[in-house]
Amino acid sequence: MARWLTLKNLFSLFLIAWFAYGVWEARSYAYLAKIFPFYISLVLLIFAVISIFIELRTVVDEAEDLHGASSGSDLSVDWDMPMAVVWKRFGFYIGIILGVYVLIYLIGYPLAISLFICLFYRLVAKAKWVASIVAGCAGLGFLALASKVLGMDWPTGLLKLPWPLG
Repeated sequence: MARWLTLKNLFSLFLIAWFAYGVWEARSYAYLAKIFPFYISLVLLIFAVISIFIELRTVVDEAEDLHGASSGSDLSVDWDMPMAVVWKRFGFYIGIILGVYVLIYLIGYPLAISLFICLFYRLVAKAKWVASIVAGCAGLGFLALASKVLGMDWPTGLLKLPWPLG
């Protein structure tokens, strides 16, 4: 495999193709319909091109450095973690995702996501309660703002709570 053909570079090339297609396809949309997809795809295309140039420059710099020893792999893996811990963490995060879906089903999207943000900050990220509550309220505020500005309706749960909670 060529020295520049790493997984990072292949992913960057994939993103360049994806965002270039987004720019190309959005050109044919009506004016108001193309504003968001066209400009987002264009900005992300520029960032992906910058990323591939930075990665290629890094490969060239490493090739010029005769003192650097490289295995040719761009991925580093820490195999010191026991599989029991891996499966425990996997189950924990799958449980969190399923719990969020159950909460959405029961109490509705806005409150479920706000509670998820608050509890995730507190229990997983180990943030203080004040920061967790502020983040949860900010999430609820963002959903309320998006609902108002964009005219969006969020899924309601089995418990019919008043807006913006349910």
